[in-house]
Amino acid sequence: MYRVHYQRITVLVFCVIWSACALADPPARVARLGYEAGAVSFSAAGANEWVKASLNRPLASGDRLWTDADGRAEVQAGGAMVRMDANTSLTLLNMDDRIAQLQLKQGTLHVSVRYLGRDQVVEVNTPQLAFALRQPGRYRIRVSPDGDATDIIVRKGQGEAYGTGSAYLVDGRQAYRFRDTGLRDYQALAAPAPDAFER
Repeated sequence: MYRVHYQRITVLVFCVIWSACALADPPARVARLGYEAGAVSFSAAGANEWVKASLNRPLASGDRLWTDADGRAEVQAGGAMVRMDANTSLTLLNMDDRIAQLQLKQGTLHVSVRYLGRDQVVEVNTPQLAFALRQPGRYRIRVSPDGDATDIIVRKGQGEAYGTGSAYLVDGRQAYRFRDTGLRDYQALAAPAPDAFER
């Protein structure tokens, strides 16, 4: 009798643990394609083929997006909205409840961060650097078509550009162009006025 009772308790405990695992909350930061206009293409992680992107599609680590000359798109990830201008290549390198790590190979992003929780990170990697957004704000990041320069424009907020053995803090209303991975070849820019894409 005691053995049967013990077995029932063991089974009950196992069921409770399994149910808790099965019903565990998904990551708080789930990316999705929230807006598209013109030609926007999607390639799933590990796939070689590209297909037409579909609105509200969930996006996971390794997924890629491309906007054509007439295309624009917006990726929503937790407290961040990432807008893609035309001719922009974006890869979601790492996307979970703590980090949103993006790769911009070509084109222009406008990243608007409403809030950053404790230990949450939003980072954009380019051929020259990794740019970590340190505060809520608005950021414009552009990689030239040939990939040889990265422009960082901080409209509001603060970020840090990391290169090979060096780092630069970029405050609100500052703009810089970086041309090498060591961040030694750089220049301060006059931040252009927000254009139709940003607005």
